[in-house]
This record gives sequence, structure tokens and C-alpha cells, in this order.
Amino acid sequence: MATSNPTRGRTANSKQLASSSTASTRAKQAAKPLVTRTPSAGSTSSLKASERVDKSTTRGSPSTRSASAADIESKQKVPKSKSDLSASSKAPDPAVAASIEEASSRSRSASTVDTKHVPNVLKSKQDLPSSSKAAAAVIPPLIEEKAPAPTSDLLQVAAQLYPWLYMTSTLEACFQTAEAAAEKDLAARSQQLTEEESEMANQRTRFHAERTADFYDELSRDTLAKTAPQIMQTFLTHGDACTRVEAEALHLATHGASEPDEDAPLQVYGSMLDTLDELHDEAVELEVSILNLTADLESNPASIGDPESGGVDGQIDNQDLSKDLSNKSEERQRYSAASSSARVQIIGVFAACLPVLRARIANLSMAQDLIDSAQENLSISLRMESLGLLD
Repeated sequence: MATSNPTRGRTANSKQLASSSTASTRAKQAAKPLVTRTPSAGSTSSLKASERVDKSTTRGSPSTRSASAADIESKQKVPKSKSDLSASSKAPDPAVAASIEEASSRSRSASTVDTKHVPNVLKSKQDLPSSSKAAAAVIPPLIEEKAPAPTSDLLQVAAQLYPWLYMTSTLEACFQTAEAAAEKDLAARSQQLTEEESEMANQRTRFHAERTADFYDELSRDTLAKTAPQIMQTFLTHGDACTRVEAEALHLATHGASEPDEDAPLQVYGSMLDTLDELHDEAVELEVSILNLTADLESNPASIGDPESGGVDGQIDNQDLSKDLSNKSEERQRYSAASSSARVQIIGVFAACLPVLRARIANLSMAQDLIDSAQENLSISLRMESLGLLD
């Protein structure tokens, strides 16, 4: 059992070398990139040499074949130790080892020559383990981007310039279109504003013309055309008369009559009182006329208060009448604020006469009191003189 046939040992060693060489060549072929190339003369010769070695190892006598079969069965029954396996694997045939060495060197040189154009892919495959080389072949290579090299070809220069020229021309066209649209909008808005301003100017002119027409229409009415000038003329003449009579009454009360009548010394005072009464009544009537004029034309003139409608004998107390007239004038002034523009202008003119008339009425009342006192003093002095009480 311990004896061994030397022929059997050589056969086993040659089989192991052949299997190891074929396994190494298959792994190298799997690691190579998928590049189709024609086999060189060296590679073909190495392949033929390996084929001859394989054939020589497989050939032999029938006894050798039977011995190898018996050896295989003994291997299945009794496993070899690690030292035997390493010893058998370390002693290959020199010719076979030389042929394998030459084939592997040539394959390496061919692979390095073929992979010069893809250095990134080769480096990545060498770094990866043998189990993940197939998965790494699917990953796209990392290509380094470089700036385009300057060229003097007219077609390439035109191809590079055309996009920029197209972009600049398009932008200029967009700018021109936007500017034209903005100018068009501004012109339309300016025209619209001009039309609105012209319309407003026409409305303003029309408004002033209507106010003037209303003013002349109010003046041309029968009531205003007949009453207003008469009232204004009466107001002016009444003012002149009041000024003159008040001055005479003051002189008469302080200095007496310039030419006293011996038969009727009190007659001058009586005539002055009559003149003052007439002016007072005329002032009251003028105030009522102005109030009626400034009132609404559709209102009832009888509601204003007629001087003859009050009292039992047709006479009115002056103070009560002035209060009523002042209240009514204020009401009419409030009502006149809502009237038309022409009527407002007329009311403003005649309403300014009312305070003057009220001042005249107050002055006339004061002059009457002064003349009454002077007349009473003169009558007392004449009676005392007639009785001889005065020296």
C-alpha cells in the first residue's frame, strides 16, 4: 500500500498542472475587457504548445490508465495530507512551466497594449476584487471634461458664433417689442388723459355758463325785475333821509329850535316826531320787502307778517315786529342756502341790507325818545314860566 508507481505520480502531477493552467487562463480571459482582436503569432504558438502538453499528458499505456483509476479510488477513500498536496503541486514539469510562463507574459503584454486607450476603466478593474469585476464592467467610465481647443476652421467658428448671434438678435427684438408696446400704452394713456381734461374743461365752462344764465333768468323774472330795483332804490333814499333827520333831531334836542314860534313853540318837536315815525315805518316796510324778496318765490307772502295784520287797531308793537322779522330773516337765510346759485347771489346782496336797516330802526327809536324828552322839558319850562315861577 505504501509503494507508489512513478508513472502514476507524473500523470497526477501533469493533470493538476493542466487544470491549474486552464483555470488561470480562464480567469485572465474573464478579467480582460471585451475587445475583439486577432490572435498574434506568439499567442497561437503558445496555444499549440499547451495543446500538445495536454495531449501528451492524456496519452499513455492502459496500465497507466488503470493505475490512475485505482489511484482516484484510493484518493476518494483516503484523502491526502496538505504536505503531500503542496509537494506534488510544487514539482511541475519544466517544459510545461516554461510554456505557461511564456503564454501568460504574452497575454499580459497584449492586455496592456489593448487597454492603453481606457486607463480609467483598467484602474478601476484592477482595484476591484475578482468577484466584482463583472459588475464593474457595467459602470460607465469617468470622462474628464476639457475646454474645446481653439480652431481656425470657418465652419466651426460659424457654428460657435451662430447661437450667440441668434440669442443677441432675439433679445434685441424682444426689447424693441417691449419698448414699442410701452410707448404705445403711454401714448394711449396720454390721449385718454387729454380727452378727460378737455371734457372736464368743457364741463367747467358749461357750469359757469349755466350759472350765468340762471342768474340772468332770475333777474329777468317779473318779481325780481320789478321789485328788486325798487327795493334797492328805496333802501338808498331811506338811508340818506335817516342820516339827515337824525342829525336835525340831535341838534333840536340839544340846542332847541333855531327860529322859535311864539304862538306854537312845541310844533317843531311834533313835526320832528312825525318825520321820525315815518322813517321808522318805512324802515320796517323795507325790511319786510327784503325778506319777502329773499324768500322762496313759491312761499306764501302772507305768512311773513303784514304790518296791518296784527293788533286790534291795525298797529304793531315795534319791538315784537323787529324780533319776528329777525327770526323770519334767519329762517329765510337758512332756506336760501339750498336755492340756486343765481338766487344765492341775489340773496347775498339783499341780505347785507338787513343789518343796516335794523341799525337805522334802532337809531330812529333813540331819536324819538330824545325828541320826546326835549319836548317834555320845553313844555314844563313854558308852564313854569306862565305860572311865574321862573325869573
